[in-house]
Amino acid sequence: MVNNFKSSSKKSKIASLNTKCISTNKLLKNIVPNLFNDVKSKYLKNPNFIINYWPKLVGKKLAPMTKAVSFENKTLFVLVKSSTLLSILKTQEKKRLLDLMQDRFSKDAIKNIVFKMG
Repeated sequence: MVNNFKSSSKKSKIASLNTKCISTNKLLKNIVPNLFNDVKSKYLKNPNFIINYWPKLVGKKLAPMTKAVSFENKTLFVLVKSSTLLSILKTQEKKRLLDLMQDRFSKDAIKNIVFKMG
């Protein structure tokens, strides 16, 4: 009889561990989306993350000819020194650069890039 008591006690401990794991798993399912929302809101509240990433994105050759100046309403504003480069960025490279920015930060964090002479 004593042996049966010990084994049932072990079974109840294992069952309680499983219950805790399941409840933790459910808790993680609730936490993960909130974590992503927190990260996204940090980018929106502090646009310097996105602005400072611009030179790394375009590389050493284009960084001196362009400058990300602001990030408002999910739009990155970039000044370009050359009209030729402005045309290339607007017509050929905008989609690729936007995709790279969205991969880095979030599709919801950045929706558009606006290029202007400056």
